[in-house]
Amino acid sequence: MERTKWLDGLRGVAAAIVAFDHYFMGEVWHPFLSFWGGPEQDNHRFVQLPPIRILFSAHAMVTLFMVISGYAISINILKARPSPQYSTRISSAVLRRPFRIYLPVLVMATISQLLFFFNLYNWTFDEGLLKGLEPWTAPWAHIKWLFIYMADSLNIIAFEYNGGFNGQLWTMPVEFRGSNVIFLLLMALSAWRPKLRLWFLPPLALYFLWYGIWDIFGFIWGLWLAERAAAAATPATGTNPTQTTATDDEEEKLPLFPFSPSNWKGRLLNRKNFTLSRMTTIISFLLGYHLLCLGDDGHLTPGYQFLSVFQPAKWKDNWQVIHWCWKSVGAALTVYAISESRLLQRPFNTRPVQYLGKISFSLYLVHQAVYHLWRDPVRNYLWLLANGSPYPGSVEATANDPMSFHVAWWASGIILGTVVVYAAHYYTIYVDNKCVALTKRVERWLTS
Repeated sequence: MERTKWLDGLRGVAAAIVAFDHYFMGEVWHPFLSFWGGPEQDNHRFVQLPPIRILFSAHAMVTLFMVISGYAISINILKARPSPQYSTRISSAVLRRPFRIYLPVLVMATISQLLFFFNLYNWTFDEGLLKGLEPWTAPWAHIKWLFIYMADSLNIIAFEYNGGFNGQLWTMPVEFRGSNVIFLLLMALSAWRPKLRLWFLPPLALYFLWYGIWDIFGFIWGLWLAERAAAAATPATGTNPTQTTATDDEEEKLPLFPFSPSNWKGRLLNRKNFTLSRMTTIISFLLGYHLLCLGDDGHLTPGYQFLSVFQPAKWKDNWQVIHWCWKSVGAALTVYAISESRLLQRPFNTRPVQYLGKISFSLYLVHQAVYHLWRDPVRNYLWLLANGSPYPGSVEATANDPMSFHVAWWASGIILGTVVVYAAHYYTIYVDNKCVALTKRVERWLTS
């Protein structure tokens, strides 16, 4: 089984979309809403239409991360399933996972804390988050604040939301919890027959979806996809190599009667199976993509209202549950479709997208800090150059001078987007890669 390159590329694209969206979130809202939502004068914009709206689907990208992670951490372990090293591989993965997630997070959280302490941010943080914390004062209070933040992030039993200075890192405990669920299932199901595992995992995933636990649904779905890939890559056991060769040779011979009914029947059956498989892939991709484009309107808008028929009562009309769950279904269908189609995998195997995959974790970690430092000053300066007056706020700027508004936002976005990519590149080299090496040394020290 080769490394699933397209999965790395998909992760990179998802991380890039999250970083892109966070530049606008909190100030520019219309791209994140549905084209069919109300009021009409605030919507009906081109960027709100699928498929373009996928570029403003940061929340949907988080659900993609869950499916991708479930797949990625499973497929590497499943390679060792037939060997005695299987349990060792799981033990090693369980040991390394918290270090792999939280060492880069700790470094980023420390850098962010120092930036705040030295009053370098050009950003207004919520007082409820700061809890009286101020720059240049009480260093010990800053250390305690950082400690509590990391402790909350490590709490996967009873989530205690603490956004910290990098709000996107709320997903870290979710990621860690899902990873541990996967490790438990890999060990628990290791002795099961392959077909039973493939039949058991989808109902288990749907059970968690029924309860609105969308992240665990995504992880288990990713495990199921990895099981399918592993089963497809494993040759059938108990076959005599000599017999296999003979069979292959016989299949290569021309049939005695090429137009015999049995020959046509086999060809028709294969064609039907091929057509059905292709149609399933196409429908899964289109429906999954459509669900990923679900807006953040607070309710199901036209084009999505049919989903209410399928919503379980357990979701209790809670929008926070509804939108995460449907986007998770979209992520599950999309990753399934891509895993089945080489054509869909092709864009994610290109060099630029593969590069995004290599820096994806760092890209996810560093982008908010860059925006907190420079987004507002750069945008305001470009607005001043274009309009000649101080930036009045996004609502007023849109109404008074739409051209200058777009120039200020897009030009500053391009500038800081470049800074974010460079920051992620060097963070990967000097922090993330070194954290991986340190994790391996810790594992050797603990196990040797």
